[in-house]
Amino acid sequence: MTRRLTAVAVASIAAMGVAGVATAASGHSAKVYRATLQAVEPAATTAGLATVTGRAQLVDGKRNNKVSLHMRNLAPGTTYLWHVHTGSCAATGAPVPGWTYRTQAGVNGTVTSNEAGNANTKGKSRTFNAERGTNYSVNVHVSTPTNGLPAGTIIACGDLKKSKANGKSKAHPPQAKGPKS
Repeated sequence: MTRRLTAVAVASIAAMGVAGVATAASGHSAKVYRATLQAVEPAATTAGLATVTGRAQLVDGKRNNKVSLHMRNLAPGTTYLWHVHTGSCAATGAPVPGWTYRTQAGVNGTVTSNEAGNANTKGKSRTFNAERGTNYSVNVHVSTPTNGLPAGTIIACGDLKKSKANGKSKAHPPQAKGPKS
């Protein structure tokens, strides 16, 4: 009986080790990207939001992808649009399809600030897969015309950067595209 229990324990430990190596070798571990959002000028100042700041985190998992957004210094009780974009803040591309946000208007996520001007929200996707060499950013837009700005004007943006193991972030480096192995 003792030999059987020992054999089962050894087999279980070996199986866990092989599974861990297979996961690491297959590249299916979750990747975390973080962004610090800052005011986009002159639009933020025109909207009365020169001090708007925020942070975002995107987790690119095998099947379950998540993005969260935390904003400060927005106008109290105001709804904004937000989403993940391809490209950087300096060269924004199209919104990334496939995201479902906690609250949304069409394909855009929405976030409404509290009386202190702070807001938090999140989104999820089953289809997102960060592509090597592609930059991603998170944008926050005014949802209605504001002080002469048209609805949809970007007032805050942050470039998503891949997090290192020690918690610091690095830019998502461009890499050559080739066949996937």
